[in-house]
Amino acid sequence: MTDAESVQSLLRDSVQAFHARQPGAARLRRLRDSGQALDRGVWQEMAASGWCGVLVPEDCGGSGLGPAEAAVIAGELGRGLAPEPFVAAAVLAVHGLAPLRAHAGVATLLEQVAQGSCIAALAWQEQAGAYDPSTCRLQATEHDARWRLDGPAKRFIAGAAAADGFIVNARDREGVPVLLWISRDTPGTSLQITATVDGQGLGTLALDGLTLPAQALLARGPEVETALRRGIELARLLCAYELIGVLDTALATTIAYTGQRVQFGRPIATFQALQHRMVDMWMQGQLAHAAADNALQLLQSGAAEPVLALAVSAAKARASSAALFVSKAAIHLHGAMGIADESDIGLCLKRALALSAWLGNAEWQRRRYLDTVLRTGAALLEDGGASTSATADEAQDDDAITDMAALPDERFRQVMARWIAANYPPAKRFMKKRAFYSDISDWYQALSRKGWLAPAWPKEHGGMGLSAAKQVIYYEEMTRHGCARIPDHGLVVGQLLLHYGTPEQIAFHLPRILNGENMWCQGYSEPNAGSDLASLRTRAERDGDELVITGQKIWTTLGSGSNWMFALVRTSMPEGRRQRGITFVLIDLRTPGITVRPIVNLKGEGEFSEVFFDAARVPVGNVVGNIDDGWTVANSLLRNERIYFGTPRQCEYALGQLDRLAKATQAMESGGFRDRYATLVLDVRDLKSAFEFFVGRLRAGEQLGSEVSYLKVWGTETYQRITDELVQLAGDHGSESDDVDIDGERIDVMNQYLDSRAPAIFSGSNEIQRNILAKQILSLPSWAGEKA
Repeated sequence: MTDAESVQSLLRDSVQAFHARQPGAARLRRLRDSGQALDRGVWQEMAASGWCGVLVPEDCGGSGLGPAEAAVIAGELGRGLAPEPFVAAAVLAVHGLAPLRAHAGVATLLEQVAQGSCIAALAWQEQAGAYDPSTCRLQATEHDARWRLDGPAKRFIAGAAAADGFIVNARDREGVPVLLWISRDTPGTSLQITATVDGQGLGTLALDGLTLPAQALLARGPEVETALRRGIELARLLCAYELIGVLDTALATTIAYTGQRVQFGRPIATFQALQHRMVDMWMQGQLAHAAADNALQLLQSGAAEPVLALAVSAAKARASSAALFVSKAAIHLHGAMGIADESDIGLCLKRALALSAWLGNAEWQRRRYLDTVLRTGAALLEDGGASTSATADEAQDDDAITDMAALPDERFRQVMARWIAANYPPAKRFMKKRAFYSDISDWYQALSRKGWLAPAWPKEHGGMGLSAAKQVIYYEEMTRHGCARIPDHGLVVGQLLLHYGTPEQIAFHLPRILNGENMWCQGYSEPNAGSDLASLRTRAERDGDELVITGQKIWTTLGSGSNWMFALVRTSMPEGRRQRGITFVLIDLRTPGITVRPIVNLKGEGEFSEVFFDAARVPVGNVVGNIDDGWTVANSLLRNERIYFGTPRQCEYALGQLDRLAKATQAMESGGFRDRYATLVLDVRDLKSAFEFFVGRLRAGEQLGSEVSYLKVWGTETYQRITDELVQLAGDHGSESDDVDIDGERIDVMNQYLDSRAPAIFSGSNEIQRNILAKQILSLPSWAGEKA
């Protein structure tokens, strides 16, 4: 644990202990029922813990910590439903003032905030939706050592009811920004509090005609607006963290409640419909965490302001929509208790409503994101790929590399990208069908000659010996360049043989995979055993040194182009778990008694097959692992597949087609389409953030658990939503089989739409993935009689 992580852990423990002593929901109700805005004793305790001064520089009496530490506090306060205005008073006001502390008045004010003796509220907003300080119309005129204010009131002031005073921005006669301190008891001020649904309030401060002494000036100059923007942006991000805390509590409370609530003789948490709803709630929380952490990482790395602003809007949009989604679902799953005030779950919804509206709701954030992209010409999504151009020296350096696995990740990505761009056949980029070996044998052999065909295999067996993180980069670059997916079941079984196979199996099969002699397919699914593989019925009876196999496999990808299959067969039916008695076996499809029949898919292609076994004889030496223990072998493949189904590249390509179609049809002129489009853009961005989180874990040497299943669910369902929009936007062209042609612009619509149907089914349907997440991540209960 690093020093920073240690500090954050201490802060987290501190806030949790604080809530244990003084539960936030109880404080909120006490304030609401008594009509108080704030318990000063509680605020002083928060200040004494160092929270109010977490962002205050040390030379002004604070701890001088950073946004990451403040995010921990905000998240935990959200989790505890705290009614105190931490983000408004200790983040928004402080972060906007800190760069201006060279001014004596600012330094003094920061010291008072850190001590908890002064609660300051930033009052800058004058109109709904106008968050940029540059829109300020309040005038400050200096005359006879006094300031006179003229203009509109400041509105939507968070924390105003508890504030001791207000930090107000205005413009002098020359239009130069000024920052003024106005004490709450200043004669002539008019403060109105509008109650909000969470029991707090927003203030409106009327200042027209107010006069202030000269010492009210805190700062003056263009740096004022820069500092305020800085404070607003961080407050927006930390508001997202507070929302995430609220939704975490709503979900945890719902899981606990449904586990105790009994209907029809069983806890309602055992019902699959409710389990899937809770998994969707959890997924929204994970996406919100990923988006917020991505923005925080960019902030800490010193990202340029426009890049950071996009990331913060993405984070606030996701946190707002996720918190409302989770809170509303939580109330529904609580039944009648969800609408009772005595239940804390209603407080979650109310707090989510208030926080999501503050500093721009989800729709406003999406609009800001898309408007910024369209105005500046920035990429909708950071590509994340490497440049494919190279100088002569770089090309020479690339050719001299002998150990790709030893390169730093970004250098590895660059070398991969340049070589792919130079060697992959342009005519075969983004093929509209799943490639058989005959379609891309030249590319397969080029990779094999280069030694790049098998990224996961050790070098001594002809592979690249890449780390898990580099393998992800490898496949990302292949996908980004539109490389057809090679018939890679052979690579999968080769990796499996290196773990479970015999020396003889390894020596025979791996060289024939590398040279393209043998093409492989997977034999798992059966007519009545799709996602439920444990119910498979293809039998393998032992007869001396042979297994006699009878049965049928179906939905075998590229089966008609393969000459070998790895399959699961039933070798016994022991008592107990149905996974026992299954064996993993390698089958030569040229064996007598085996028939392969192609299945035509939605696109009219024979991508899949059904394979019939009529007493086909397979050597016992083809068994991988132990007889009756094939489930262990097979499960390792399924687990590793799911992160690749979660890669954002497929969604990015489809989104690119939607972008082209929108431009060709002038759809961006429609407000309804713009919001749907922005939603999809941020869905893909959040998928990227989540994907990068898991890649980071791989890079750190961690093994991924069942939680990676949500990447597959979100990624494949996002892909479907994008292609649904493609078909709708195509209008009269929406049923055309070929590319849509609009004024010479050819756009891939129907192929993308039909392609998007399958991934949500492969490798365990998304419903099965939800079952896995419900049981293994959320620990939701099973019920007697359910299949093991």
